[in-house]
Amino acid sequence: MPRGMIDALIVGAGAAGLRAGAELLRKGLSVLVLEARDRIGGRVHSVDDRELGEVVELGAEFVHGPLGELKKARLKLDEMDGRHMAFVEGKLRDATKEIHSMLRALGDARGPGTAQSWLARAPLEPFERELARHYIEGFFAAPAAFVGLEGVANEQGMRARHVIGGYDRALRKDANALHEEGALRFGVRVEKVRWRRDRVEVEAHTRTGTVEQLEARRALISVPVSILSAPDGLRFDPPLRHKREALAWVRTGSVIKALLRFREPFWRTGALRKVDFFHAPALPFPTWWRGSPREVPLLTGWAGGPAADRLPRHQLLHAALESLSLIFARPVRELDSLLDGVRTIDWSADPLARGAYAYELAGAPADLAQQLAAPEQDTLFFAGEATSLDGRSGTVDGALETGRRAARELLRSL
Repeated sequence: MPRGMIDALIVGAGAAGLRAGAELLRKGLSVLVLEARDRIGGRVHSVDDRELGEVVELGAEFVHGPLGELKKARLKLDEMDGRHMAFVEGKLRDATKEIHSMLRALGDARGPGTAQSWLARAPLEPFERELARHYIEGFFAAPAAFVGLEGVANEQGMRARHVIGGYDRALRKDANALHEEGALRFGVRVEKVRWRRDRVEVEAHTRTGTVEQLEARRALISVPVSILSAPDGLRFDPPLRHKREALAWVRTGSVIKALLRFREPFWRTGALRKVDFFHAPALPFPTWWRGSPREVPLLTGWAGGPAADRLPRHQLLHAALESLSLIFARPVRELDSLLDGVRTIDWSADPLARGAYAYELAGAPADLAQQLAAPEQDTLFFAGEATSLDGRSGTVDGALETGRRAARELLRSL
């Protein structure tokens, strides 16, 4: 592990921090990545479920759109290009055509205002309009009345590929490079960053509460924007006044996932055998998808944005089973008897994430991403999905790209 004054301290070992650290290490810099958790990945959290015989994802799960920075990871992907079913007026119906039509319309949407204003004027059939609201508020974890149309008008949802074997495989090469050089520490929470041009000192707390002071010529900050904007989050001395103005335009959406493992995939019968997604806009958990491979007896429930905010935190399993009971017309008692394992994850309750991913409020400056990504006096640098300059916020490949971009900015400053 580097000792004394080093070239760069990196705060956070999520996708962006790992990519930045590995890039700087390859260029011969002395680097130390500090991570408060006991694992890499941040909001990528892959877990080996031994009973299921598969890796399950508690955080990021899909690849949307082009592979981008993920291409080199050679991930094994399962195309989720099957049918979509929707639970409407008490019964399931095939909504594949309407989902695709709605996604195309949203991808082509342009103009100012909120997503809600677009919903009011968009040339959509009533059912498509309902699905569009459900999609916007769930997929982007953002209330349609708050999020700007520009932030959701894209084609990310047109293609979804499920990562098999663990999304964290995309991060392992960078993490291993840092491990080999002793440049990655876990269980170290950075509380304060004191800085002036060409010098940074961070105050970090270990698991036992011991305070450490670490010094570097540069620092690269890759924590979620929710941590940067929180009053009790990461502090800077002197404060980042211009950055705080930009952060006022950003929110982090709530997401709750429910992973339910059953003794058998009871949903794989008859007309439902090739269904990939189930949508139920009016239910507590409004979105569900199958496991990968298809025969795995796992269903994942997703509540994003307003749906997550409405969920009673002490009754998540009950809410999940109630949703599935209505979708599949099976009694809760029957589903309960088939249930073998449960994992529920509330990302807004995670103190190191405080939500899933960022969205911009309507009316935000056009250059908001540039403001969030801008270095401070060639001494502090910023990465993370919210700072993506390529329109890939909210994605793992977007986070990786920002890590590479911030590392190059840092290198040019030396």
